Amino acid sequence: MLLIKNARIHTITQGVIENGFVLIEGKRIKKVSNEPPEVDLSKTRIIDAQGKMVFPSFIDAHTHLGTFPLEGTEMDADGNEMTNPATPGLRAIDSINPYDPAFKEAFESGFEIVFTGAGSGNVIGGLSVTMKTYGNIVDEMVIKNPAGLKCAFGENPKRVYSSKNQLPTTRMGTAKVFRETLYKGKNYYEKKKSGEKVDFDLNMESLFLVFDHKIPLRIHSHRADDIVTAIRIAKHEFGLDVVIEHGTDSAKIRDFLAKENVPVILGPILDVSPKVETKPNSFENPKKLVEAGVKVALMTDHPVVSIGYALIQAGLVAYEGKLGFDETLKLITINPAQILGIDSDYGSIEEGKVANLVMFDRNPFSVLSKADTVLLEGEVIIEGGKYV
Repeated sequence: MLLIKNARIHTITQGVIENGFVLIEGKRIKKVSNEPPEVDLSKTRIIDAQGKMVFPSFIDAHTHLGTFPLEGTEMDADGNEMTNPATPGLRAIDSINPYDPAFKEAFESGFEIVFTGAGSGNVIGGLSVTMKTYGNIVDEMVIKNPAGLKCAFGENPKRVYSSKNQLPTTRMGTAKVFRETLYKGKNYYEKKKSGEKVDFDLNMESLFLVFDHKIPLRIHSHRADDIVTAIRIAKHEFGLDVVIEHGTDSAKIRDFLAKENVPVILGPILDVSPKVETKPNSFENPKKLVEAGVKVALMTDHPVVSIGYALIQAGLVAYEGKLGFDETLKLITINPAQILGIDSDYGSIEEGKVANLVMFDRNPFSVLSKADTVLLEGEVIIEGGKYV
């Protein structure tokens, strides 16, 4: 048993408990309360968190950790297989390097969980992974694999294939590649579901998971009209689950997104990219989307913005963007957990959930802030700012 006492507990879903207690048994939270639980002190380790705040692990819902290295050369970058605009059979897990120092940086910032995967060079880029940021063997770090199928609209696939004088060079071309591949996937899915014999096709196997609603399409799109096109084709023509990634211009169509019940993983808000599509970037966009009723999570798009700046980005959304501290916390905890489909175990401090907890002795959004203590699955990994 492990007992954290005297903490300011930000449960996220059940308010803040002052001078509270979190009792941990094994990997999971056994009790959360404002009264000391009855425990056998001889068999319980106590952490006195007087003056500290406790949060659930933060979650970055869109990164490229391990596929585009924080350090290294172009030969270490494995996130874009830009030889065919439709490559759904690719699997990010095959290119993730867990020794990328960005994983350590993420963990020490309190981001114990990330979604990572392919880049946006292809219209359909491959399967992504939700994983822990602590460990050495990628298979042992996996929380959910596959966790989504990467797709991309707008500038990126246009730029990549225009340079090759190959489809798609326009938004119409991107839509054609997207729609055509989905038709093939639907045909494969219906035949296989009906028991009809089909020849094994690795690309179509990925789409089978999408049509079986096991994973969503994770669609990179900045411009409002690209977002609408993606939803028109994926959701309305094929009935698929959709998550919008980036969504820089999404505030412009926030009522539409709320009506469609399509979540947005927004960012990176700190992005200083010269791309035309990112001009509408604003710290106030998260607030506009939240107030409209859209489910929102924040992303760094690491390494576009280093995951080490993720909490500073959140602070800018909270204060410059006026969303507020508590609401912004949801964008890096429970909201990404829900979008990623892992909220039964992660995203809040509740009884029965996995004891991935992080403690700070000051506002975590402060530029001076650093995680004091980090627990992974009930085990103390960092305490007093040092690995134990």
